Amino acid sequence: MSQDLSPMVDNVPWESLHHHYGSAEDIPALLLASATDPHAFGELHNKVYHQGGGILSAAPPVLPVLVLWAHDPGFALRDAAIRFIGDLAQTARKADPQYVNAAWPAAWQEALPQLLGLLADPDPVVRRAVASPLGQAADQAAVVLPALLARWHEELDEAASLKYVLAAAQLLRDTSAEWPVEVIDWLSSLHENENPALRFAGALAARRCGLGGRDPRHVDEAASYLSSADLAVWHDVWPVGRRVVGRLLWCTNDYLDDDRDGRTRLAATLLGSLDADRRANALTTAAAVMDRWRSPVTTLLPLVANRLSDPDSRQRRSASSILASAGRAAAPWTAQLLAACEDEPAVARPALQALVRIGAPEAVGLVADLLDAPDHGLSHNAGCNGPSLRDILTALRPAAASLLPAVRRRLTASSTLTEQRALLLTLAEWGPDARDAFVEITSFLGTEAEDWALDALIALDSEEAREAALPAVVAAKDVPVSTRAAVRRWKVTGEPGELLLHLQADDPTLRQHVEVLARLGPAAAGLADRVRDRTALHRGWALVELRYALWRMTGDPEDGLSFATATRLAISSDGVFGRYCIRAVGKLAALGTLAAPAVPALRPLLHGDVRPTKGIPNDDLLCETVREVLAAAGSVSPCHRSPSSTPPN
Repeated sequence: MSQDLSPMVDNVPWESLHHHYGSAEDIPALLLASATDPHAFGELHNKVYHQGGGILSAAPPVLPVLVLWAHDPGFALRDAAIRFIGDLAQTARKADPQYVNAAWPAAWQEALPQLLGLLADPDPVVRRAVASPLGQAADQAAVVLPALLARWHEELDEAASLKYVLAAAQLLRDTSAEWPVEVIDWLSSLHENENPALRFAGALAARRCGLGGRDPRHVDEAASYLSSADLAVWHDVWPVGRRVVGRLLWCTNDYLDDDRDGRTRLAATLLGSLDADRRANALTTAAAVMDRWRSPVTTLLPLVANRLSDPDSRQRRSASSILASAGRAAAPWTAQLLAACEDEPAVARPALQALVRIGAPEAVGLVADLLDAPDHGLSHNAGCNGPSLRDILTALRPAAASLLPAVRRRLTASSTLTEQRALLLTLAEWGPDARDAFVEITSFLGTEAEDWALDALIALDSEEAREAALPAVVAAKDVPVSTRAAVRRWKVTGEPGELLLHLQADDPTLRQHVEVLARLGPAAAGLADRVRDRTALHRGWALVELRYALWRMTGDPEDGLSFATATRLAISSDGVFGRYCIRAVGKLAALGTLAAPAVPALRPLLHGDVRPTKGIPNDDLLCETVREVLAAAGSVSPCHRSPSSTPPN
């Protein structure tokens, strides 16, 4: 161990300490190697900081070494050492106290004066870097804020000046101490500064700590600066990480937070920027705003649609994807989307998805043509980048009769298991509408795709299909019976006995099979008491699922009312997150007037501006589902307009 590090390292019981990968006994060697090896330094950072979340016992004794390196002009990674300190300090501030090692506060207090000393370092890179850890010292804001202000008055480096402003705003926001008047005056006066970057930073700082409330001038300043200013200085403010334009926009939106109108104006202004990179990031901002709120769609979606004719293909691709995510709200741009289908594939595929979601009749012919093309360019797996073949075909079930010939040809010619899976799953979702594909489906029995072929055959719901599936379903008895296999036998034979015996034997995991129990309905009534016992162990949407299954099994109106009540409580406590919850809400419609206990929680889902569930398509589906339930309950909503395109009353 080097002489410089030995006083801080040699007497530490590293073998009894821990980092995020286990014992800290390897830390001394890493510290020694980090003095000259960037790779070792990166490994040290990964083990001691990892991805945040907590401060483990190895961090406090490492901190003095990092401070030593930060002060050493001969250490090649001084700014990286300071960022390392900042990462640890931010983690300590944000983490639950139980996840912060008890030795950290004292180590941090000892390090802070030495970090303040770096404000006078002759290297501007060091002065820029140290502002970040200082901005985490909320418990010492009374000391740090005056030091930042004093240094700001002397600072000649523009990037460092900007960092001091942002750090001061962070401290004001997080400290519980009284705000120094001179610091408030400093930040409040920045809107008059002749430097546009400092005016912008002042606007961000004001929003960060709440100075001036939601003064619209903050947004005006940010929009004006970000749309046209030279942003070169920010490369020095943030020398590593994400691209500067993207980070600036992310930071600005984060500071504006729930200011819907401000964020809408910011996105609208930047969508008209002459700089392609700024327009690209503005599209991302616009999408995020529309995903969160309903009313901005009327302002932002037309501006997004204008980008379908952008000379930059990245903009056209983004615009096409956002319109695809907008559902029926994109209908006014059907003609432009049809034209976009002639663009390069990265633009054309999401444009086609948009047309499908709109319900444009032209989409059917376009999809049929794609199915006959050697390479349709669609993903075979949902959730991948770009639209998936299965998602598009599932949405086009009403046009199954027109598309089935093309699907059958594609399935016959398919040579990849992933495509066979996508097509067979689609046919299973189309159900009886896919009966003309019986021959093609049966050709996959006895192949690697047999599982999906069986599900497709069963979904056809015909005697012919059940007879074709029966031999393979019965043959599965030779292996340990899974719930899936038992369900198939029930669907093919119509006899639930074996499935019920399987579920009874699998009692410890009965909760996992609650959807099957609901499908069995009265046939599973003998298991109702077991399911009822489990209701005391669950809450939220898990309880909703159990209550629904009970009602389906017993048919008891009291169980129906309990299902509706559980849904109301789940919406109130947990919110509606994704299609799983939307499907659960939709099951209330079968209750009819028994769904009344859920009505008080359902109505607000239609009329607020904040979307209860993320994304326009999910929100549209939720609203349609809620209206169906309200109508079934005899409590029809007066609002029938699409919330994605119309602001609330």
